[in-house]
Amino acid sequence: MNTKESFRHIRMLIFLCINLLILIIIYLRFMPDKQSLATDEIAVKSNKIKISSAETIDLEKIIQNNINSKIKSEEIYERQEELEYITKYRYSDELYVGTTRVAQEGKNGIQTISMRKQFDASGNFLKEEQLNAVVTKSSLDKIIEIGTKIYVEPPKPTVQETSRTNQSNNETLDFNMNLNNPSKFTIEQFKEMLTDEKDKNKIFEENSDYFYYIEEQYNINGVFVAAIGIHESAWGTSKIATAKYNLFGYGAYDSNPYNGAYTFSSYSESIDLLARVLVKYYLNPSGTKIYDGQTASGKYYNGNSLTNVNQKYATDKNWANCVYKHMQYLYNKVQKK
Repeated sequence: MNTKESFRHIRMLIFLCINLLILIIIYLRFMPDKQSLATDEIAVKSNKIKISSAETIDLEKIIQNNINSKIKSEEIYERQEELEYITKYRYSDELYVGTTRVAQEGKNGIQTISMRKQFDASGNFLKEEQLNAVVTKSSLDKIIEIGTKIYVEPPKPTVQETSRTNQSNNETLDFNMNLNNPSKFTIEQFKEMLTDEKDKNKIFEENSDYFYYIEEQYNINGVFVAAIGIHESAWGTSKIATAKYNLFGYGAYDSNPYNGAYTFSSYSESIDLLARVLVKYYLNPSGTKIYDGQTASGKYYNGNSLTNVNQKYATDKNWANCVYKHMQYLYNKVQKK
């Protein structure tokens, strides 16, 4: 190969290298940034899709606006409901242990509740919600005195004391039993059956007397009420039970149970109120004479057995069976001895 031809090859090689370098520079200059691609991918996956630096689309807001756009008309109305009174217990050294006396009768109040119904363009009902509730007539607390006086010598018992203190024939447990009948267990027996290792916070043990007192006041099976509390609060360990003194989830709805549940200042208040509600609305037909000179509403009355109460009281169809198992457990703790 002569010198002239060698120079020609060298020039061609240099030309090719320069062109390759130019192509590399062009590629690096205009290649998409990996970080930018990753950012765009994250933006697409999120609720907010980035279109440009100046505009953002909120998918959640669009969906909610579409739902709201279905609402074409609203109806706001008020309804009045009875506001059940609360029962307060206080101790009295004038009464013997195990006896009670009503020092002040309770009176129900009235609350006015504002409601809103919403309808679509065709007039079809969409939803109903509560706006607020105002107490228009205050309730009056019922006050019950609890005896603390100790027997020095057993006094001659009254007829009522004889039936409870010396009672050995307790109500026989049966799934179809009449829950309007008291269990006839003594105050000591209630204490015994509700003292249990499952009661980690000792709530039922420390409030066992009140399940006895509701039998005296309202003619209801106190073991039945205790069993409801055990079932609904998991032996007093639920958040509603510990934070709101509410053993029964009273007032709670499936959609928002905690916020809907009533708050009490003591467990005795929730025990007493549930007993009255059961007697007034679930266990007796309308017009039946009940406690404090009142008559039963019977609004949810379907009979006075566990199965009957289940139909209107709980959405869980197995509720009656669960409560009955707790009743069996409590009855057996006392009756097997």
